[in-house]
Amino acid sequence: MGLIPYNRVFDVLEHRFRLAELPFPVITAEGPARLSALTARRVLYSRSSDPVLREEIWREAVDAAQCDTGAAGSERLLALWLALPAMRRTLHRIAIRWPIDRRELESESLLALLTVLVDVDPRTQEVGHALLRPTINRVWSFARARTRERPVADVGALAAAHLSVESPAESPVGDWHDGWELRVSPPARPDGLSATVRFSVAPDRLESFRLGEVAGHLGLGEIVHRARRPSEGSRIGTLSLRPMGGRG
Repeated sequence: MGLIPYNRVFDVLEHRFRLAELPFPVITAEGPARLSALTARRVLYSRSSDPVLREEIWREAVDAAQCDTGAAGSERLLALWLALPAMRRTLHRIAIRWPIDRRELESESLLALLTVLVDVDPRTQEVGHALLRPTINRVWSFARARTRERPVADVGALAAAHLSVESPAESPVGDWHDGWELRVSPPARPDGLSATVRFSVAPDRLESFRLGEVAGHLGLGEIVHRARRPSEGSRIGTLSLRPMGGRG
């Protein structure tokens, strides 16, 4: 069984045209010639190359891609292949800023190239820039939008899981040893929008309630109310409550 040498779309596309020739002739200093795909791409990205030849390669490549109606789409794939160095640089800059899956970015890049390729005019000046610049902008926009995405819970799955089990019974007060807690579980609803409601009281608040009840039974409610200073004012004293029979 043969092994798949590449697992990224850029690598597969890169391998396809590495040994190919351009399907169209171009005018060089020596006259009309058919360049290899690698030679043509070096011309496109070399600063020392002839700008007229660079422009002609882009123009012929875009024109051939737009006229390509075959199922294989070889000319369209060639235009994408010629744009790979620019796209690799763009994805490298994006990867430095954001941890986005490289395979996802590569797929989005090729989709953006195909989208822009349809509307590029081969007769325009700097047709290479007319193809690459909007494509790169699209990829950057996709990356920025991707970083704003946040994973959320699958509400449908949570609702199904909630409806598949019996709602828990109300928890008794004694289950929470550090304080007081009441759980109310409403009946399950088909839309899954029912949830347990919990009321809890911290231990210090619970102790305050207990002291208030004791003071009320002893007829000292008003005194305790004033002593605990429910509003700003001068402190009038303290009140200690001890069990009956305790030491004074």
